[in-house]
Amino acid sequence: MASRFCPKQTIIAGLVFFLYKAGESMLDATVRPYIIQAVCRNRYRDNVTICYEASIQSRAQQEDIQSTASNYLIYYRILVNVPAIILGLVWGAWSDRHGRKLPMMIPSLGSVFAVLLYVGSLQSVDWTLVLILCGSAVQGIFGKSSVITMAVNSYVSDITDKDDRTGSLSRLLAMNYFGLFVGSLLSGTLQEYTDLKTTLTVVCFIHALCVLTTVAFIKDADTNTDKTADSSCRVCTPTGLRESFTVHLKVSKVNPTRVFTTLVFIALMNQTCKVGDQDVTVLFVKKYPLEWPTPWYGYLLSLDYTAMGATLMILTPVLSTYGKVPDTVIVIIGVCFKLVRSLWAGFCYQSWMVYASVLIGAVGGMIISAVRSLVSKNVDDSEMGKAFAVLACAETASKVIGSIVFNYVYGATIHVYAGTAYLMEAVIYMFVLVIAVCLHKDLKLSSQYDVLKCNAQEQQKVVE
Repeated sequence: MASRFCPKQTIIAGLVFFLYKAGESMLDATVRPYIIQAVCRNRYRDNVTICYEASIQSRAQQEDIQSTASNYLIYYRILVNVPAIILGLVWGAWSDRHGRKLPMMIPSLGSVFAVLLYVGSLQSVDWTLVLILCGSAVQGIFGKSSVITMAVNSYVSDITDKDDRTGSLSRLLAMNYFGLFVGSLLSGTLQEYTDLKTTLTVVCFIHALCVLTTVAFIKDADTNTDKTADSSCRVCTPTGLRESFTVHLKVSKVNPTRVFTTLVFIALMNQTCKVGDQDVTVLFVKKYPLEWPTPWYGYLLSLDYTAMGATLMILTPVLSTYGKVPDTVIVIIGVCFKLVRSLWAGFCYQSWMVYASVLIGAVGGMIISAVRSLVSKNVDDSEMGKAFAVLACAETASKVIGSIVFNYVYGATIHVYAGTAYLMEAVIYMFVLVIAVCLHKDLKLSSQYDVLKCNAQEQQKVVE
């Protein structure tokens, strides 16, 4: 697809992403604490009062509820994300041929159907956990964030020039975090002053508005291939899936496979830590000595997403556009801040320390925007959807990996030291930092080689 800067469509794409992320964050910030409450109600049916006030739970009851809830949070993550991984690959190849508009709408429709099941779970104690897991599966079957992330990033890359792409993708990711902020804030506020059913109704409204905005205002960029029925079906075949996953073999740069694989790995590790951190935090702040009420977690997420959104909206464009800082250096800066944040979080014992930790880690939001920019600059325009599909699926897979690993570590070490999972996160970021530094050196040497080669060719032409 030919790149052409289109600021109006970029803004609309950002609005669609904002609305979806607001609804997704609101639903996620509502369902995860609800799972803990549902587990408590299921295990202590004769004394459900303790499920609504953590301070009256005994230490043994807290540990029992959190240990069981951590397992259900794993099931929730698996059902939400595993189907989305496969669908992300399918829709990535499909959108390269037929446009990005439909993939932008599908996840919101899935969230609407999932909300109906979550509302139904409120009516029955016996079927509460089953209906919650069914709703999670519906979200996953409709692609969730994997599909829409691929679609909007590919769409913005289609309609922007390479020189403007880092800033455009950073602003798009900022809309992601601002949407997450609004959703988390709404979730906390509505749960504190209304009830769960009202909160879920608002989620439905936001996702419906996202679909309507996409239908009314998004205009697909022109594609270079014919939109035939055969090509539409082909992406659902094993061959089509294989082509989606092997897009990195078509990158036309020096040492393409290693560069693309490294970028995907950095994104995978970063998102694994991010998701695992969130799952651990929702349990960590409920435990002694913090013992937060449910709405406070929503406020924590709001602060986290606001800080990251502001960083992406202000700091990243300044570094990339005005400071001419390479994308790899931006990745290194982000990883360093994430490393410091995870070390700090492991020793939090007061509420202000938890809030301070998210401010420290906010700069880490630049990691993904810089990785996406590097991917877009190293892939042919006609392969953009596939490339972002692979990247989005890696990020989605990380949600399953992060949830399983971090919840298991937290559950296994809660009796010894509750901050062990955060210290493990710090070790992972140390490893990622080493990889990012090596990637920066490789790309720097590669760019110097390209400059020397171009100069040699120009001198040869002058001689001739």
